Amino acid sequence: MAVIIHPVHRRMTELSLILNKRGLTSFEQLELVHCLKVNADLVQRADGFKEAAYAAQTAGNMDLVQHFSGKLDEMEAKYS
Repeated sequence: MAVIIHPVHRRMTELSLILNKRGLTSFEQLELVHCLKVNADLVQRADGFKEAAYAAQTAGNMDLVQHFSGKLDEMEAKYS
């Protein structure tokens, strides 16, 4: 399973480096909050697919396992 690296993660890294170097401007602080919200949405979506796949596996429904695993693979391919 690959790690999802969305462009927002790269921007959060840049902002973190800026923060360590000189602090953030007001705009950069707002941008960081936006990045955190986008990240939270991505995590919730990925976790939802994982939880649904697990529930399907527990129920013995391998078609649904494949469906939700495929959705997660699509997400990973899109951002990796």
